[in-house]
Amino acid sequence: MYSNKVGLIDIGSNTIRMVIYAIDQYYDVHEITNLKAPARLSQYLNKDKNDQVMMSDKGIQKLTETLASFNYAARAHKIEELIVFATAAIRQSANQEQIIQRVLEETGIEIRILSEKEEASLGQYAISHSLPNRNMVTIDMGGGSCEITLSENKEIKQYHSFPFGVVSLKEKFFKDKDHNDSTAIEKTRRYLQKTFKSLDWLKKVKYPIVAVGGSARNIAQVHQRLQNYPIAGLHGYRLSEKNLNTTLDLFQSTNYQDMQDIDGLSSDRTDIIIPANLALIELFQIVNAPTLFISRQGLRDGVITYYLNDHFNQPINPEHIHVRSVAKVCRDFKVHPKVAEIRSKIAIDLYKQLTDLGQMDYSYAQQVELEMASYLYRCGQFISKEADSQTTFYLLSNMDLAGFSHRDRVRLALLSSYRNKSLLNQYCQSFRNWFSSEDIKELQALGGILKFSQSLNDSKTSPIKNIKLEKKKKDYILTLYHNGPVVAEQYRADRHAKHIARSLDGSLKLKYVDLEA
Repeated sequence: MYSNKVGLIDIGSNTIRMVIYAIDQYYDVHEITNLKAPARLSQYLNKDKNDQVMMSDKGIQKLTETLASFNYAARAHKIEELIVFATAAIRQSANQEQIIQRVLEETGIEIRILSEKEEASLGQYAISHSLPNRNMVTIDMGGGSCEITLSENKEIKQYHSFPFGVVSLKEKFFKDKDHNDSTAIEKTRRYLQKTFKSLDWLKKVKYPIVAVGGSARNIAQVHQRLQNYPIAGLHGYRLSEKNLNTTLDLFQSTNYQDMQDIDGLSSDRTDIIIPANLALIELFQIVNAPTLFISRQGLRDGVITYYLNDHFNQPINPEHIHVRSVAKVCRDFKVHPKVAEIRSKIAIDLYKQLTDLGQMDYSYAQQVELEMASYLYRCGQFISKEADSQTTFYLLSNMDLAGFSHRDRVRLALLSSYRNKSLLNQYCQSFRNWFSSEDIKELQALGGILKFSQSLNDSKTSPIKNIKLEKKKKDYILTLYHNGPVVAEQYRADRHAKHIARSLDGSLKLKYVDLEA
């Protein structure tokens, strides 16, 4: 049930976009509609006789016509609040007051112009609430501006806004030239190198880069298609400098008429994708970054997340975003909370006892991973009980789970779907370069704990009250303390005990003790 509907209109230099969000009782945000108009307002900025940057009447008309259309859609969706904000194109216009007044008169919409600092802060706010990275350099490259931030422990330490973007770079260096003109490319490279080097705090910082914006996402999408990436989703996707050079080589070597045939490349970005690609490569070199991540969360997401925390007593904590993701999946997939809680308690208890006896290596991160997987274990049964493992793996590995890297998301899917060694190996076939043999062995051991823990509440009556794993000479005894009959649990546990025994350096015997006897 939705408690609120909020509309955002983001007036960028390249595109104008309206997103309508519905907010539910758990403060989860659901995208109702997403409308986009490639207005390219930066093309309508020209200097007057006094050398002031002004937006032309034609540009203002384009803006008002687009906003009027969006406003009609917003009223049709009966939103409670409409938040409208503008960035570089209007911020750079000397006639911004005239623009704001004309829009208000013709559409009834009031525009708020974000400062460079506000734009950078809101973009970083979105990233810190959706990616696990603590230290990073972010680049948000729009049509007419480029925001760079340096963040440590998820807080901005430095920021800068450059007055150029993919559209203005194209106009500056590629006007009346081919999209892949070698001279224009070299001049763009030198300009970007000099510009990025002007920020002393950016040089050799060696933090990962997080790239925001449609052009960065488009480059990543092309790269995914080139290598038949095995899972869906761009958020958290990693690119190396070599990967970025691969996409640049493709764009440079393709005739403009054939650019639209490149799988994954948006038709409205064919003429600006090379400047965007060059910016990412040059920033990579200046920062000496280990890798680059793509974020689907940008300015609009920062605005709506800030709105939620400001209006509803801080419900979204950046330290617990992975927990929120798992909780939402549990709700969406109709996971029984009490059954999941019992399974989780048994799994963590057994894991700790195995590590205490030196049969597994303990880490807190692994305990958290096991706990989350225990809540999601075989959650795909809400679609198909017969194919619950396959459904669970497919859904979780392809979902956009905030707070998880792509690798960690697949690990979670492998654990949550665990049925046996054969299926685990089958699922891993598409991820041969992601996991070592030791990783797979570890996943099998953790998956075995989950499967065995599931068996101890087969009747859904919570009969097992305590478990104790002890070593007796060369063998192990797992005592299961229960209340009342455990016929179903004993049958399942005896069958699945082998999944625990594989992790032991001796044989395993189960012992049942009735606390009511």
